[in-house]
Amino acid sequence: MQIQNRTRQILVNYSFALAAVLVCTLLCLPLRERVDAISLTMVYLAGVVIAAARLGIGPAIFTSFLSVLAFNFFFTKPYHSFEFYDASYYFTFSVMLITSLIVGSMTAQLSRLLKQTRDEERDTHALYDFARGLSELKSKEEIIEFTKEFVGNFFGGKCVFANELSNNSASQLCDNVSDASVIITNRSVVADDFSKNDIIMHRTFAGLASSAIARAEADEKAALYRFESDNEHLRNMLLSSLAHDLRTPLTILNGTLSNLFKHRKSLPREGVNELTSMSIQLNRLQNFVANSLRMASISSGAIKLNCETYTIQEIIGAAITRIEPQKENRKILSTINGVIPMVSVDGALMEQVIFNILDNAIKHTKPDGEIRVIISNNVDRIEIAIKDNGDGLREGSEQYIFEKFYSDREQGHNNSGTGLGLAICKAIVKAHGGNISAKNVEPPERGAIFAINLPIALKLSTESAINHD
Repeated sequence: MQIQNRTRQILVNYSFALAAVLVCTLLCLPLRERVDAISLTMVYLAGVVIAAARLGIGPAIFTSFLSVLAFNFFFTKPYHSFEFYDASYYFTFSVMLITSLIVGSMTAQLSRLLKQTRDEERDTHALYDFARGLSELKSKEEIIEFTKEFVGNFFGGKCVFANELSNNSASQLCDNVSDASVIITNRSVVADDFSKNDIIMHRTFAGLASSAIARAEADEKAALYRFESDNEHLRNMLLSSLAHDLRTPLTILNGTLSNLFKHRKSLPREGVNELTSMSIQLNRLQNFVANSLRMASISSGAIKLNCETYTIQEIIGAAITRIEPQKENRKILSTINGVIPMVSVDGALMEQVIFNILDNAIKHTKPDGEIRVIISNNVDRIEIAIKDNGDGLREGSEQYIFEKFYSDREQGHNNSGTGLGLAICKAIVKAHGGNISAKNVEPPERGAIFAINLPIALKLSTESAINHD
């Protein structure tokens, strides 16, 4: 189709050139006997100029040769033959041909330059209008629709994006026209229909559209981030305020329950059971309030690291002792691999990390389950792995498990946590320059493994703040 179109255009151009010579001949015939024949060559020269300006250099040269033949046939004696009596016409024909070729060539070149200048001016205005239009749009959808309409009108066809075409068509167009996402389909779905300038303009349009889409996506992400940040700030304020308001009445209620427990011998069994249940729920609520305040402090950067030199075994031992009343019949075993150097950490905060992970493991392990703490020296880092034999993590939850208020385990367990414990662990470990991760135990075993990595050579200032993201 491309070749057919070009062949048809060439035939049309040369037909117009032939018509130009015919018109010049018809204009000169009535003057053949009245005007000197040499003067009539100017009419043919005008025809060459017009052909060069409108049709290009090829048709102009064709017009030049055809004009000489027509002048010889119709205006030199004997008429209607290519013979002539006067030998001087050799010179006349030569001058006429050379002059028409030079004038036609210069006119065609000037016409081409003028057309090129006009096209460049048109392209510049189009790009300016396109860029200005894109700058006024905010959403990705608006940019796409504007691009389709503007670029489609510019090329006189239909503008689509690559993902809107079939794979084969999109591949053909992208390979042959441009690797950008914007594709123009006009005349046919053949990339050769684009001229070199069309391809340059196409890529420029595509680049501007892609940049505008990227800018819109970045603005949307920034707006979403600001929205989430504002929500997070508001949530932390509400959480902190609620926790502060609850702390005093909970302390009073806890004291009242303690006084009642002193008189439990005089109370019926049912009353003692109710008091015990209330005490358990009260402890849960107090833990939630404590964790909420701790999380709010961490998020605001109010907690400072108070680093001292410890053996990690000492911190883990303190956490195991602290959680002893909650473990019931579960076994908590510890294993040390290699020589474990001392570390510089905030002992209280790191003990809270170990406690929270052990508490999480207890909640998701059967009463006769086993929890193993494995301490290893891994070159320049200490690794603490806490492994349980429960049902493991919910599939796909590994990347969300340390987010606030996320329910981390399979449903059906006694999931009485608040979703803050592991988020606190991540913030504290990160503040110490370490990292924490979670995964399931490799089959056929069951359970989960929480791994904490801490730098051995830790150089932290006692003024370092915890920044939780």
